[in-house]
Amino acid sequence: MAIQQAAIGTGVTIRSRPGRFYHQLMNACGTLAALLFGGMALLVCADVVMRNVGLGSIAWAVEATEYILMVATFVAAPWLLYLNDHIRVDVVLRALSAPMRRRLELATDLACCVICAVLAWQTIAVAHDTAAQGSLVFKVLVFPEWWLNLPMVFSCALLAVEFARRFINLLTREAH
Repeated sequence: MAIQQAAIGTGVTIRSRPGRFYHQLMNACGTLAALLFGGMALLVCADVVMRNVGLGSIAWAVEATEYILMVATFVAAPWLLYLNDHIRVDVVLRALSAPMRRRLELATDLACCVICAVLAWQTIAVAHDTAAQGSLVFKVLVFPEWWLNLPMVFSCALLAVEFARRFINLLTREAH
């Protein structure tokens, strides 16, 4: 219920089919990130306990924790922006008049949308290149290197959509 209340403030119409899908996608991002962070905490605790009781360590735990942290962070970013719970420094915004504040927010949303779209596109290009080369990550875990790019592609694409949505909402709100 709290998430639905937060979504109302974001301008998402949950009643429409696309709005409902988008809302559920954002909630899924938050849920997945929470599960990943929780799983990471359990993995670290299990590794520490096993070492302290003399059962050895989980060989892949540190490496898996690194990857889980990266994936969880990228998956959480669109959800946090959607709920407007991202880190935002608004010292400058508070000092501006309402019309200037809107203009700056429009410019910021547009710039962030473009930056995230470019990052998504570039990450797709890098993933394609590493897949074409057959590059592998060789550590304790061995897997195709392009897998590491998927969370960033997903996150940057959703962030671009969210910034575009915020831009359009602010633009239409300004027109009324």
